[in-house]
Amino acid sequence: MFMEKLTRDCHGVEEAAGLGDDEGNGFRPRRFERQDVRCPVRVRIGNRQYAAYLDNASDGGVKVSTGSRIVPAGKVIVQIPDLPPLRGELRWASEREAGVAFPLVDGYSPITDWLARRASSDAGRDQD
Repeated sequence: MFMEKLTRDCHGVEEAAGLGDDEGNGFRPRRFERQDVRCPVRVRIGNRQYAAYLDNASDGGVKVSTGSRIVPAGKVIVQIPDLPPLRGELRWASEREAGVAFPLVDGYSPITDWLARRASSDAGRDQD
């Protein structure tokens, strides 16, 4: 429902109707390209806080890993270095990993610029 609303707001109702399609394998195709990112973050899920690492990120959300078991409950806030706290929705959780989706505002993700800055600084290091 969250992704349907997100897509409806950004692309119109017709495209949102197709989000339930899963190509017969139970999984929906990803809408955003993921980038491998490894940096420490803080994650709050409900009333619990976790020290975590960002494993990968896209304009649509992040995958985090923690040192302790994740208890899925309530709202999610992810604190990424150099960004204000980001509110998101827990999309999935396993023992020590979780996927968090961020809502787009006017088709824009709160981490788009951050990812672009990281990609350009990584490219600069590769040339050295």
